[in-house]
Amino acid sequence: MDLSNLKLRSDVVSLGLYFSIMRLFGRYNSITKFTSIFSLSLALITGVFAMPAFGDDEEEDSTEAAQEVETKKPIRGQVQQATYRMVAQSFYPPMLHPIRVGIHRQVPWARFAVWTPGAVVVDGRPVCALKPQTVYNITPSGITELATGRSFPLARDRRTYITSPDFRVWTNNGWWRGCLEIVVVNGKLNVINLLDLEDYLLGCVPAEMPPSWHLEALKAQAVAARSYAWAHMGPSKSKWYKSTGYDLVPNVSDQMYKGLACEQPSTFRAVRETRGIVLKNSGIVKAGFYRATIGGSNKTSDENLNIKKHVVSNQKLETITGVSDILGVTVKQWHPNGFATAIQIMGRNGSKDVNGLVLSKMLGLTTAGILDVSEAGESWVFTCRGKGNGARGLSQHGANLLAKRGWRFDQILLQYYQDSSGKLQLDYLDRYRAESYAMPGN
Repeated sequence: MDLSNLKLRSDVVSLGLYFSIMRLFGRYNSITKFTSIFSLSLALITGVFAMPAFGDDEEEDSTEAAQEVETKKPIRGQVQQATYRMVAQSFYPPMLHPIRVGIHRQVPWARFAVWTPGAVVVDGRPVCALKPQTVYNITPSGITELATGRSFPLARDRRTYITSPDFRVWTNNGWWRGCLEIVVVNGKLNVINLLDLEDYLLGCVPAEMPPSWHLEALKAQAVAARSYAWAHMGPSKSKWYKSTGYDLVPNVSDQMYKGLACEQPSTFRAVRETRGIVLKNSGIVKAGFYRATIGGSNKTSDENLNIKKHVVSNQKLETITGVSDILGVTVKQWHPNGFATAIQIMGRNGSKDVNGLVLSKMLGLTTAGILDVSEAGESWVFTCRGKGNGARGLSQHGANLLAKRGWRFDQILLQYYQDSSGKLQLDYLDRYRAESYAMPGN
């Protein structure tokens, strides 16, 4: 079943005008005073006068009930409160870049709850109200309130949303930001967490890297995770979307994601301080692959830090530079990102300045950035970055070690992700603007 052509956004668009009106009226202190205006807006734009509670409808065909709900009894108490709270804002979480995470995948049933009074939404319409912190059971054909046994039918060919005003929802034994999207595929449920990319990262970064680690390492992790997610979002990039309706799964098949319970102040700060920043190559966001260590269990090894050492004989260096009887190789100027931009070759009868990037290419080093030069008898040892932008990508332990040594997150990312010229390309996703971050040296 190809879900890529299903109508995913029309309900969001149709609600835009309606909830703009609701937000305008919501500025008043007394919502009761404008009940008649609310009802009129509901009638004109959504055609729904009130949300029924479980068991409020008379018997009718389940498909018709799911598609066109006609309220038979007035709503009171909890249900009325939920109605008024939901009309004050959109049913969907604020999202610049929506991401869908498959929390339950191909299950016959699932359980869910909302933190505050919420609603079940079908085709942009609230079809029934939900009590706060009450467990419901959902199947492809309907929803049941477990405490009372009351049920509400659902149509299988419609996407169903579980939402509440504070956008906290519970399923699969965990609380999540955003809302839940229910998709029926081959007679089974996919329960999807729909939320903004930045909110997703709040539950992803601490699941992938210990929040107690250095802030600069956490920021590097946030950029890598954001880049990975973006590079796998949507029908053309996700390996899951066309057949399942979601972009990512919350485990190592993509990235670990543990929701609200996992969030910590340090990782919250790391995500917010790198908001919208991704890795790019030729203007295209590239997946920020990463792993715990690279090159075995030795967390301080050169390979784990993405460092390579090349031994160059005096004779070869003299031939390349044209300086005879070399006595010293000195870095005269460092780039803010840590590599040598100017190197002085000192000989017995004179010296010569060479460009660091040019020299590294002439020597055939792994990458263009020379990090250190040291003498070793009749040779010189050039330390440079390894090829860190392949499938292995960032070493998380290496990133933390470099952060402890005083490296900034952009320097850490440069150590593991570079283009062919040895440079790092960081940029903002569409719709983001620079806030506090500026690339040093640019």
